[in-house]
Amino acid sequence: MTGNDKQNEYLFKMSSFMRDGLADARKYANDLYRIEELEDYIGVKDSPIEYVKAALDPLIAQVNDFHDYAETVTGRMELNLEEVDIHAMLDGVMTIADQLAESRPEITLEDDIPDSLPPIEADPVRLSQVLLNLIHNAVKFTEKGYVTVRIERESQNILFEVRDTGIGISEEDQELVFQPFETILPDKDDPRLGFGIGLKIVEHIIDLHDGETWFESEKGVGSSFFFTIPL
Repeated sequence: MTGNDKQNEYLFKMSSFMRDGLADARKYANDLYRIEELEDYIGVKDSPIEYVKAALDPLIAQVNDFHDYAETVTGRMELNLEEVDIHAMLDGVMTIADQLAESRPEITLEDDIPDSLPPIEADPVRLSQVLLNLIHNAVKFTEKGYVTVRIERESQNILFEVRDTGIGISEEDQELVFQPFETILPDKDDPRLGFGIGLKIVEHIIDLHDGETWFESEKGVGSSFFFTIPL
């Protein structure tokens, strides 16, 4: 086992431990909502209960990302394939996406999808995760304009695109996009910065579906991220 393999195994074990611990913490926090004596604190901004829940949610989301990345680099990620109705899946995705964009009235979230699309064999949870990751990035890096989800049928694939009118990516930074723990932002204190693993997870999930992932971007104009799922 190489040094990188050992580090990846450690990351998997650590993220598994943290994920399980945070899941328990969320369960106990949710139990507080059922205690009658605490009902006056439910839904009250800055109350201890709401503060704990608000603090847990981003931690759980980030640890889940680390666990997915650990599954990616250790080869543990598996798909639960089934026949997927694309329209039904996208309805769920866009409902969540609307919540992501609701605090950004200067951005219009739209979709461009034909009425008739064939079902595909895919993991609906993982495929939704891919789309939400791309939409979240598009919203995060777009000051104003549009974020568009487009889907079309090709001869052998279904093509998905998430397009934005955001900051775009300079040509010299484009080779970093799918590299883990890299960022195109010069300001390391920028609040939009994550850990740079989301797109690597996206790429791996699409690889497991025997699809392809790529992007086109121009600095100051916007970006389009594409992926395909075979028919």
